Amino acid sequence: MAVAAIRESKSDMIIAVGLLAFSGFAAWRTLGIRRGFGSSIAGPSFLPWVMIALLVLLSVALLVRAGLSARKSADAPVIALPDRATALRLAGFVVLLAGYAVAFFPVGYLWSTLAAFVLGLWLIGERKPMMLLGFPVAMTAIIYFLFTKLLSVWLP
Repeated sequence: MAVAAIRESKSDMIIAVGLLAFSGFAAWRTLGIRRGFGSSIAGPSFLPWVMIALLVLLSVALLVRAGLSARKSADAPVIALPDRATALRLAGFVVLLAGYAVAFFPVGYLWSTLAAFVLGLWLIGERKPMMLLGFPVAMTAIIYFLFTKLLSVWLP
């Protein structure tokens, strides 16, 4: 059975265009962030704009790299595409993260994070009970206490 592959330059081009489209969407949504009552220039939309700018810069760099490598030679390196099982696992992970984002506020940080953590580990093939249950409980608790007690950040 032949393994499906794509030229590296084409892969870079597809990823860069996808990231630029995402940056456009993120910029559109960031325009809706209200300013608030702060006197600082770094309001609530400052960090999203920094991340969008960096993402656009790196996407443009990826486009330039793709263009340069496409012109160099026809026998450019190829990248193997994931098999069907891996692609389904990745799709499941995307659905899991979307569900986590939806459940975060209605369900709360602790329960939604624990569920997403356990399901994510299960999706990537972890089956040992201590790693599948113990690690998520410990990490979720550590992060919760670091944010709420040390940094005084409210988590739902």
